[in-house]
Parts: sequence; C-alpha cells; structure tokens
Amino acid sequence: MIFLAVGTQFGFDRLVRAVDKTVEEGLIREPVFAQIGPGQYRPRYMDYAVSLEKTQFEKTLHGCRAMISHAGIGNISLALSLQKPLLVMPRLKKYHEVVNDHQVHTARKFEQLGHIVAVYEEKDLADGIRRLETFVPVPRIPNRQGVILRIHEFIENLYWKK
Repeated sequence: MIFLAVGTQFGFDRLVRAVDKTVEEGLIREPVFAQIGPGQYRPRYMDYAVSLEKTQFEKTLHGCRAMISHAGIGNISLALSLQKPLLVMPRLKKYHEVVNDHQVHTARKFEQLGHIVAVYEEKDLADGIRRLETFVPVPRIPNRQGVILRIHEFIENLYWKK
C-alpha cells in the first residue's frame, strides 16, 4: 500500500488529483490510501480521509510500503525515521500553495542526499512513481555536533560584533 499524505492545515489538490489520475491510469497497481487535508478535490480511484488521528496516521504510515507527500519536513522526517521510500512534490508559490518556495529547497536538498525521490510538476509524477518502485532511501545520520557548533559560532559572532 502507498500512503499519500498532504498534511491537515492546507489542501494540496494538485498532488491529490495527480496521484488519483495515476491510479486511474494503472500506473500505480497497488492500493493507495490518501490523507487529503481540507482541499476541494475528492479522489475517485483511491480510498481517503480528510484527516487522521495521530494513532491512525502512525498505523497507516507503519503499514505502507512507500509514501507520497508534499515536501514538508515533518513527513520527510517520519518517512526517513521508518526507512520508507518517499516521493515528494513540493507545494509551489506560483500556484498559491505556499507564500514562498521553501519546500522546493527542502526537496532538492533531501533528494541530493539520496533520502527521497522528488518531482516538481504533475507531468513528472509518473516518472517519480516508477523511480519510487525500486528506490531505497539513504539512511539519514543526524549531525548534532555540527548543528551545535554552527549555533555556537553564530552566537559568538553576534557577541563579538557589538
């Protein structure tokens, strides 16, 4: 089963509609369950819920083979922590889905590191789904010491610039 999750604060009709179309066309041959958020589009070819309680979301995520999502850091982190193959399509400013393209930058960085598969437009979703079939995410190894060092340097620079 593939789990499509777009968050609960905003709908993401562009992604939900595109995934529904790939199911209709037979490009996805396994069941898809979608958490679609408060968007306007209602899928016709996959089961869905507008939102899921935390325990149901976690149960669905644990039970899926792969995940499709917007490029939110929460879903990316969850998929990586469970080593689930993840395909993301960022919300884009040009479609008024977000106020800036921060999700594009997030997707590019995590894709560059080998953690996710990313597509940026609906026309590329079929290719992304084909890549997802055999994709094995590179495990993420947090660099806590590096983060601490950067914060320390930032604070020291603030102090010495006065």
